[in-house]
Amino acid sequence: MPLREFEGCRQRIRRAEEHYRALADLWSRFIEDEPYAPVVQIYEDGRGSIWVEPTYQNPPPAFALLVGEVLYHLRAALDSSVYASAIIETNSPIPPDPEKLEFPICASADEFSRSNRKIAPLTDERWRIVESVQPYNAPMLEADLAVFNFNRAIGILTDWARKDRHRRLHVAGSWGHSGSAALRLPEGVRLVWLRNFASPLLLEQQSKVAVFKLEGYVPGMEVEAQPNLSIEIAIDEEPPPCAINDTLGNRLLAMIQATRFIVKSLDDSFMREGRVGPDPRS
Repeated sequence: MPLREFEGCRQRIRRAEEHYRALADLWSRFIEDEPYAPVVQIYEDGRGSIWVEPTYQNPPPAFALLVGEVLYHLRAALDSSVYASAIIETNSPIPPDPEKLEFPICASADEFSRSNRKIAPLTDERWRIVESVQPYNAPMLEADLAVFNFNRAIGILTDWARKDRHRRLHVAGSWGHSGSAALRLPEGVRLVWLRNFASPLLLEQQSKVAVFKLEGYVPGMEVEAQPNLSIEIAIDEEPPPCAINDTLGNRLLAMIQATRFIVKSLDDSFMREGRVGPDPRS
């Protein structure tokens, strides 16, 4: 049975999941209103381009607020997991120097060593669990697999949570990816070639998604375009997407899964040793 000391961590994760689902629902409603419209530009020689432009002025502020809530609760769950571990390690409802306890996230082994005061009460196995998920221990993976790597996810979580404490994250628009643009041409006009731009593309103002060449085009003819983009909510913060599936939704999902894994690993480590926290009635 999971230890009661980690129940606050589990509640934080569940709360983050609720905000994650609310963000997904809000995005679905936003997309239903067709927030992007195609624009076709054609020159006299038949060369042209396909653009998309937003039909809204600014993304709804609720996007950034919900992302911030997810980050806040996950970061709090990580810090609470260290506090819960310290309670069990020291067999005290209030561990020594509680204000110093924190889940460290470090870019190098040296930095992690310098952060030992943050997890001072933790013994070897708990220490190894915390160190194993550090960003500097990330394995070499193909880009599409790295999206769900816990080390990378925890690193992004910490960076974004720190930024969100001081300012709202920059929800700049949307990522458009997997485009395969198509044209509807008038009779007598032939498509010579069409090239889609590399994806993902950050869609803010007007964004060019494809270029093409027509034969038989005369200025004034009506040409319609369909960008055929898959659109995901975007945050214009580092790091940029490393693969087509490196969407905000997948990043947040990886953060949730990583945080749940860490909390469960710490909890399980104590149960394997038959350790329990102090009796709350004492």
